[in-house]
Amino acid sequence: MIRLIASDLDGTLIGKDSRLSDRTLAALHQAAQSGIEILFITGRPLRWLQPVLAQLGEDWPYQRTSLICSNGAITYSLARRTVESSRCLSGQQVLDIHQDLERAFPQAIFLAETQDSIYAQGPYQPHNSQDASILLPGPLTQTLPADAQVVKYLLYQAGATPAFLLEQVGQLVGERASATRSAPYEPLVEIAQRGLSKGRVLADFAAQRGIEPGQVLAFGDMPNDLEMLTWAGWGYVMASGLPELQARVGRVCPPLDQDGVAQVIERVLAGQHLEEPSA
Repeated sequence: MIRLIASDLDGTLIGKDSRLSDRTLAALHQAAQSGIEILFITGRPLRWLQPVLAQLGEDWPYQRTSLICSNGAITYSLARRTVESSRCLSGQQVLDIHQDLERAFPQAIFLAETQDSIYAQGPYQPHNSQDASILLPGPLTQTLPADAQVVKYLLYQAGATPAFLLEQVGQLVGERASATRSAPYEPLVEIAQRGLSKGRVLADFAAQRGIEPGQVLAFGDMPNDLEMLTWAGWGYVMASGLPELQARVGRVCPPLDQDGVAQVIERVLAGQHLEEPSA
């Protein structure tokens, strides 16, 4: 029996317009009304999520819906509209890593994000006009306080191959932090607290509620979803997701533009069998 549905947002539930389709909204709403917990788990920072959350509507069962953002760094209560917990890097940890990455990638753009500020070394354009974060430009060594609570540290290297860039950055970061990527074709690497992943936070979230992996249905499309999809008993990669992720997870649902997540949820609610991995 499925007790928890955990899903990525971008490329999984929403496209470039940040809109949830009517079919997807209806399937998630019906699942929550039937008693299944819903967990949105995304690489997006909290400040980018209001346009998405506003689509849920006033009659949404918020008591059975939770949000984890910034790849696991922030857990947010939709019912209480408050941050429940955070898993951050200190500013000093970021600066220690930064000196190595800046030496290796002197032309890169570096960002350090806290809950309310963006420290930007290099050109940075806000994601949208409603982004109320405080922008603090300049070299991170001069602007980022050692005691800052950094939810995500990012490196953008124009012209780099995304997968190779992640490999290079991961080698330099080593055991000091976790590196991943969530943008499919952008040379952008996201760095967070050591050991932090969507999978780790999902496992903790489920354990607190007495939910076993075999009772979890999860969806994603990018490398930062891997640990989540392999931990969940029923992890699905979008057919529109990265082929290498599909190969590693082995279970694929229809693409985003065919409401793939909704199709699988509808089968669960109808009591239909879910297929085993293809590999």
